[in-house]
Amino acid sequence: SYPRLLNSPRSYSRTLLLSPGAFLIPYMIMLVLEGVPIMYVEMSIGQYFRGGSVVSWQRIHPSLKGIGLCSLVISCFLCIYYVMVIAWILYYIWVSLETVPPYAGCDYTDDLCCTEDKTLYYWYTQVLKASTGIGDFGDGVSWELVAFLTIAWIVTYLCVFQGVKSTGKAAYFAATFPYICLFILLIRGLTLPGAGEGLKALFTPDFSKLLKPTVWITAATQIFFSLSLGFGALVAFASFMPYKNNITRDTMVVAIINSFTSILAGVCIYSILGFRSHETGRSLDEVSYGAGLTFIAITEAVSRMDGTPFFAFVFFFMLFNLGVSSQFGTLAGVVTPLYNDLKIFGKARKELCVALLSVIFFGIGLIFTPGNGPYLILDLFDNYPVTMPLLVVCIAEAISVGWVFGIENFDLAIRDMTGAPCPTYFKICIKYISPVLMIVLLAWTLVESIMNPQQYDVFTNCNPDDIVTGRNVSFTKEEVLPVGARVAGGFMVALCTVPVAVYACWKHMTLKELKECIKGTRQYTIGETTRRGNEVSTVKVNYVAEYGKKTHSISS
Repeated sequence: SYPRLLNSPRSYSRTLLLSPGAFLIPYMIMLVLEGVPIMYVEMSIGQYFRGGSVVSWQRIHPSLKGIGLCSLVISCFLCIYYVMVIAWILYYIWVSLETVPPYAGCDYTDDLCCTEDKTLYYWYTQVLKASTGIGDFGDGVSWELVAFLTIAWIVTYLCVFQGVKSTGKAAYFAATFPYICLFILLIRGLTLPGAGEGLKALFTPDFSKLLKPTVWITAATQIFFSLSLGFGALVAFASFMPYKNNITRDTMVVAIINSFTSILAGVCIYSILGFRSHETGRSLDEVSYGAGLTFIAITEAVSRMDGTPFFAFVFFFMLFNLGVSSQFGTLAGVVTPLYNDLKIFGKARKELCVALLSVIFFGIGLIFTPGNGPYLILDLFDNYPVTMPLLVVCIAEAISVGWVFGIENFDLAIRDMTGAPCPTYFKICIKYISPVLMIVLLAWTLVESIMNPQQYDVFTNCNPDDIVTGRNVSFTKEEVLPVGARVAGGFMVALCTVPVAVYACWKHMTLKELKECIKGTRQYTIGETTRRGNEVSTVKVNYVAEYGKKTHSISS
């Protein structure tokens, strides 16, 4: 199993805009009623059916193959843009090696605007070289970002090319070292002046904001990213687990560790934000810069600490490890169904297949290196294919297990694997609470997207006269996302969700099967040697998984 430790690039910005204290309440509710049950579903299905996201759902019923294909498409979109965030982090690691990092001053420019907000100015003008809108390429390709993007993909490839062997070895370091960094930053952050104000903002809820649907939608999206739900990675990794592994225990342990990590990271960040607020004399809202929070607010706070190069390197190297662990987890979720389930690479070596995918994704990712790249990532790719489609996939997964496979058959499968029954909490959530809750959230999301066209912040630089006269200084302005961009976003959403509908219609269930689903009377032969289920005898798959020195070949 593999939790996504570095969440959506926009996650902290959404949290700040919605009030962090208010956000924690729906986050915990969504975690209990939606996140953990769906995580349990994905890990259990992968371990039981011994396949990637495509084959595992197909083995329940051929009409469910579209779920795995949707997960595959979503993961492809995520692989394409997420590695660009890692490239930004590598950029900051490189410049943080200097005795005085350039973002800590304005020696590289004579622009008066830099003196107003050094880290924000550096982020937009030197790192992103941001243009004036999503349709403006600015000064063209940033070759520095191309270089760091190349390094990020090379590291990702080295972590994945040998399959679960290399991924597992990389995980030992990538998933444990960040905790050392987090505790270093936690100790330093809590000892900074103003840290208490930041923590007060984090844990003091504004209950009035709980009435806003956006808060709950954002919490649900954050859960999907945090636990890596709907991407197919959990199904793929779980398929390599021993059949008799205690999947119930693993689900609870991973969920608890993941939530602990999120709260720990929140405490670190808000203690540093409190310090920045104390140093600048501005409110927390004013010192937090949306999607650039990590690269602006936190960077400035670190630059004001004693021993800036050390703490800057620790912070960004931690982010690099978290980002890479998430990226190679997602890429493995793409490779497993393509290589093992769909077999589109034939008998080619997996190393060559991973290399081919990496080169293709790298080539597409070059679209993020010009001046409009950050808008494409934060306002298009991070907003459309990995939000609503994840809801659709997780709804389909809950219905597939709770009703099509049947919650009683699922219970028998859990008993066969673990020797213990499926907890009642999971049964109720999977069959009733989780799908109903997610359907309501999906409806809310559709209404919000129709009623409120998406807006995005465009970098315009400041007006030097505002600084001289003491007026309010602004570096960005809010604009409505162009129609063309919204149409492209809608196309991405359709591409990520259509396979569910296509296979549901093409390989549709008979009227008799639908009645059995409603009554809960569908029959499957449950057991380690017959785990295909007697309803899908026509599925032909040859899947090989290695556990230690034993090799188990499962043909169906």
